Amino acid sequence: MSPTASRKRGSGSVHALGPDRWLVGVEGPADPVSGERRRYTKVVRGEQAVAEVALAQLKLIVDNGETVVATKARSLEAACRLYLSEARTNRSTVRTDRSACIRICSTMLPGGQRAGDLALAKLDWKRIEEIFAKWEGGLSPQARSRYASTLSKVIDHAMRSGWVRSNVVKQARRPRVPTHKPDVPVTADVRAALKAVEDVDFNFYAYVLGLSTLGCRRSELLAVHVGDVDLDNRVITIRASLADHGPGVGIVRKSTKRDDWRDVPVTGQLAEVLAQVLETRRQHLTMIKIREIPAESYLFSDEPDGSRPIRPDSTSHRWLRLRGENDVTLAMLRRYVSTQLLDVTNGDYRTVAAITGNSEETLRRWYDAGPNIEKKRAVMGLGRL
Repeated sequence: MSPTASRKRGSGSVHALGPDRWLVGVEGPADPVSGERRRYTKVVRGEQAVAEVALAQLKLIVDNGETVVATKARSLEAACRLYLSEARTNRSTVRTDRSACIRICSTMLPGGQRAGDLALAKLDWKRIEEIFAKWEGGLSPQARSRYASTLSKVIDHAMRSGWVRSNVVKQARRPRVPTHKPDVPVTADVRAALKAVEDVDFNFYAYVLGLSTLGCRRSELLAVHVGDVDLDNRVITIRASLADHGPGVGIVRKSTKRDDWRDVPVTGQLAEVLAQVLETRRQHLTMIKIREIPAESYLFSDEPDGSRPIRPDSTSHRWLRLRGENDVTLAMLRRYVSTQLLDVTNGDYRTVAAITGNSEETLRRWYDAGPNIEKKRAVMGLGRL
């Protein structure tokens, strides 16, 4: 077939560029953002037969969807829309990311240009730092850091989609959150709060006691199955977490934040409480002619058979209702465990990280290790000046 002969629609084309140089092209799917036509091309050297083979290979790649999804409408705002439409995160994260994207795109840069109108091809670390600088004064350090994280996720998603080659946000100086002493409750307050819940809702008391002694994330503890519990050896295996993905999706089971699993030791007190929870469930199942508790049933559940977990979006309101006049929050319980573990291990960050699921870097940044008495001894041991 000559390079100028007509072809069937969608079969592609071969055009001569010069001696033994050919341009092969195939029509692809429309631009995912602008809706404009999109064409894939490739320059081939050699005889026309070689170009025809290259055309067939290119068409096969395009038809199989193996090409990088690019777009001409590569603005920062378009990247935000793409991320929000395709990212699979839990419901609360979606709300946070959406508000962050609105703030990012509406930021006015020096010269009067909207950040959302910036072309991704011209986006560099200097532009990113201009966006960050505009947030100073109007946003708290925590909000600036959170919005910067969302912007990084947006560019990461654009990179995976073939819109950009690298994440320039990682090259910029990101807003820092100043460290401060974490708000950690004292043991007496934790005991009082737990006692208030135990007297009213024993199932939820078992869950909160787990938070107060294991140091796991709330979503991780909710995802624990009965089969993950070994009361003989006093160990619970954390291997997943729960998240609410909103209407149409509901509660989903997913990997942990660090995409790992870990065995967490159980205190004698928690082992006794969990044994009582499982015995109550066993008695209920016996009444309906089920001899054993299904291993895949949820450990913390309001259902007599453990078929459904406690909803992640209900725990905070439930705790606020049951804790009485105590000011201890669920987040503070995890901080309490981290602090206590660092004290009893004399600052063994690695051991505490393996139990709580935090990184050593996070623990070193936010928590002070070691009993105060050890610090006093170290200071007292200094020579006289």
